[in-house]
Amino acid sequence: MNDIAVARLLPNICTDKMEETRDFYARLLGFVVGFEHPGWYIQMASPANPQLQIGIVRRGHEFTPAAFQQAAQGVIISVQVGDIDATYASVLERGFRIAHALRDESFGMRRFMVADPNGLLVNLFAFR
Repeated sequence: MNDIAVARLLPNICTDKMEETRDFYARLLGFVVGFEHPGWYIQMASPANPQLQIGIVRRGHEFTPAAFQQAAQGVIISVQVGDIDATYASVLERGFRIAHALRDESFGMRRFMVADPNGLLVNLFAFR
């Protein structure tokens, strides 16, 4: 049995593209900057639900141990939405590049993906 009581989970993206990454999540998800440590960290959150957060860390900053100061890769950030068809139309209309087209999956999900400025995938989905 695991005795760790998780109180919060906050994914952080290590990047050299701080402003581009901030702007991407602001445009895509409507997230706003909650606070910032100038030059090395930006924390963003949903204005409607502040518990939904993402952090952006400058890749070469001492916060991250030197052996791990590499560009983020191999990550998929999944975002559940209420109306996937309306979300897809909005994302297309706003000019985001689709990495994986809207489709129904055999496992009960309707989804599509876009890539952030770092090449990380954002999987937008709803259950059918």
